[in-house]
Order: sequence, then C-alpha cells, then structure tokens
Amino acid sequence: MERPQRAIEVEQALVFASIVLGVAIASELNNLHKLLQSDKVRWHWAQALYALLTLVAIMSFWWMIAKRSSGDEITLAQFLPVMWVMVIFNLMASAALPDTIAEEGLNMADYYQDRRRYLWGLYLLASLPLAGSWIVHSVRTAEGLGRFAAMAGPELFGVAVLVFLFLVRSWWLVGLGFAAYGLLAGGWLFRAL
Repeated sequence: MERPQRAIEVEQALVFASIVLGVAIASELNNLHKLLQSDKVRWHWAQALYALLTLVAIMSFWWMIAKRSSGDEITLAQFLPVMWVMVIFNLMASAALPDTIAEEGLNMADYYQDRRRYLWGLYLLASLPLAGSWIVHSVRTAEGLGRFAAMAGPELFGVAVLVFLFLVRSWWLVGLGFAAYGLLAGGWLFRAL
C-alpha cells in the first residue's frame, strides 16, 4: 500500500530534524566523554546543570516536532524557523561542555561565569521563536484572559527566567534561576508523543 506523498515529506523533514538534533547530542556527549576521562577537570554544578538542561531541551524539541508531524505538510518556509532552532541547539550543545582541557586544568565554575551570557543568550535565541509562536497561538485560541494566562504564562515565565540567568553572577541567584527553570523543564518530561 502506497503512502500519500505529503506523509513522506513530513517523515523526511522529521528524519532530517532527527539527524541535525542527533549531531547536537553527539557533540555534547563527545565533550562529556573527554571531560570524564580527564583528572584535570574541577566540576561545578552550574555547568553540569546547563548541559543537562540543554540535552532535555533538545529532546523535548524533537518530541514536540514529532508529535506535530503526523499527516501535516510542511513547506520550506515553515521549516526554516525549525531549522533556526536546531542550529541554535547545535551551538548550545557545543558550548554546554568544553571540548578542550588546558594543560593547567579546567575549572567549570570559571567556564560557566566566563560564558554565561553566551550560553543563556543562545538559550534565549532558541526559546524566543518557540515562546513567541505559542503566545501568538494563545492569543488566537484562548477564550478570555484567564485561559490566555494559563496557556501563555509558562512561556512568559520561562523567558523571564532565561533573561534572569543571562544577567546574574551570584551563585545563589544562579541556583534560584536553575531551580525555577528546572520546574519548567521537569514538565517537559511528562509530555506524551
């Protein structure tokens, strides 16, 4: 039995997305492997959590696009924003963990503080198009302010937390930001395909 042409196109887009996101995950895991093999790495919770959030975000994004792909057609123009997010995810995964270790060693707390604006800036670049799209959808479909707040509130909160993490240096504020964002990311784990 032959499949309809549009289903094949959607499957091909999902396969392409799977490859691009798989490269991101492979990059991050390769860097993790190098760091675990070294005795010159001084670990810090903030960078490890950022790396974990990056992996969860990538898997959640794949889960989201796989869920929406059943039987729908997608044009190149519709796919370009998806590609944008996947490119940013690759940059996030590459930066989540360092790929080199200096002869004198590597302090992950310093790595985080030196790159926190780059790291969270990338996260914002990936999140803003997704959050914006969901907020527009919420405006169009929500019946009343209460329903809009329920639909769009988590997205707005997530963007606010990312901006907060972009700005703060103090470790206890960084921890507060991670805890807040972790609540949102934890919700991603229970989305069904």
